[in-house]
Amino acid sequence: MKTTTRLLLSLLACVALPAYAQQPGADPALTQQADPALVKLVPADAAGKPFTVAIALGSPPDDFRNEKGEIVGWEIDILRAATQSLGLSLELRPTTFDTLIPGLQAKRFDAATGQMGVTVVREKVVDMVGTLTSNELFAAYADNPITVKTLDDLCGVTVATTRGSREMVFAEEHQPKCAAAGKKPINALAFNDGNGAAEAMMSRRADLFWLGSTAVSYFVAHTNGRTQVVGSYTDTSYIGVALPKGSPMAVPFQAAIQHLIDNGTYTKIVIKWGLEKGAIQHAPLNPTNVEK
Repeated sequence: MKTTTRLLLSLLACVALPAYAQQPGADPALTQQADPALVKLVPADAAGKPFTVAIALGSPPDDFRNEKGEIVGWEIDILRAATQSLGLSLELRPTTFDTLIPGLQAKRFDAATGQMGVTVVREKVVDMVGTLTSNELFAAYADNPITVKTLDDLCGVTVATTRGSREMVFAEEHQPKCAAAGKKPINALAFNDGNGAAEAMMSRRADLFWLGSTAVSYFVAHTNGRTQVVGSYTDTSYIGVALPKGSPMAVPFQAAIQHLIDNGTYTKIVIKWGLEKGAIQHAPLNPTNVEK
């Protein structure tokens, strides 16, 4: 009976896939057929239900609304292709970055993403699947002489980033060092999304725009020479998708991402968005725990 049910779900998923490709913002070139081996990994109580993902919008090219108001981005392309491979539909729930992990802990959705760095602290409360590698960059106006080599260079400087981000944590943790050096504190402005932080810098309310390399590089590339990258922080590490701690969908989702890497769809996605430098060959589950 179970085998018959699984087969039926697989067949239904394959029939439904053309409809997925017509979802607003979907790229038909990336459409996937449900893979029987992956469908078998989906827990029975999740099969046939939408895979709900909270998305922190506003940071191109990760997750944002295009000129048509459609939710797009490289993370959206990966999410859609992965869920199609699992024989599931995808339901996106836009929100702000600072609500992602609390929402997962309350199990209000199945997964969450939004240029989310994979860290030891986060892996203690959620499961994370790595989908790309990146570091953090600082952007400023091209006529701004500032250069950021260490966080000491941020003392007395106004920086714009996103609420609930690692950048805000780093800034707060560095304040005692600014005080010990007799310097003014870092003036860190937190916004709901990357667009708000970038606009703060462009309107000169902030000296720097500080965020992950995917967002900052994309921003600088689209300002026609008016801005430039003026420094970096942190070693290259994973960013990815978070799921509730102990979620039975963590392993199936990891397998689906690996499937996209193996069949070449992942490569198409990173090339489409100009992210080849951060491409991975293996989609790890909780990589900081594995590395320890």
